[in-house]
Amino acid sequence: MTTYREVNKSDQEELFRLVCEFPTPIAISKQFFDDMFKNSLSDTRSVIIVAESDDQLIGYISGYVHEAFYASGSVAWVDEVLVTEKHRGSSIGGKLMARFEQQAKEHNCVLVSLATAGAKGFYEHIGYVSKAGYYKKYL
Repeated sequence: MTTYREVNKSDQEELFRLVCEFPTPIAISKQFFDDMFKNSLSDTRSVIIVAESDDQLIGYISGYVHEAFYASGSVAWVDEVLVTEKHRGSSIGGKLMARFEQQAKEHNCVLVSLATAGAKGFYEHIGYVSKAGYYKKYL
């Protein structure tokens, strides 16, 4: 059975293992992760939810809440969603998103926003609408 909960301090090493599975061209720094993890635990605007099965983390979602002029209120931004390859296709991603949305409501957010290229169908399936292009520039 899979359970969903907010991340806690004891998840640090196992979450790092999952983060290292995230498809990114940037090398993931353990020191940066450790610092960010510690800061996230004390930041009320940070949201990290994990999926756990058989005492192992099998997925996570992370993001944050911020104000935006265009929304006339708070917006929740999804930074990362990852489910281990073995557990994909079993609704875990959708349940992580639902938990994130619940957290966004508790923060009185007007909307949830994210950027994706490869998972467009997944997000449309759970009610998200594509509204704008997303661009990035590595510095």
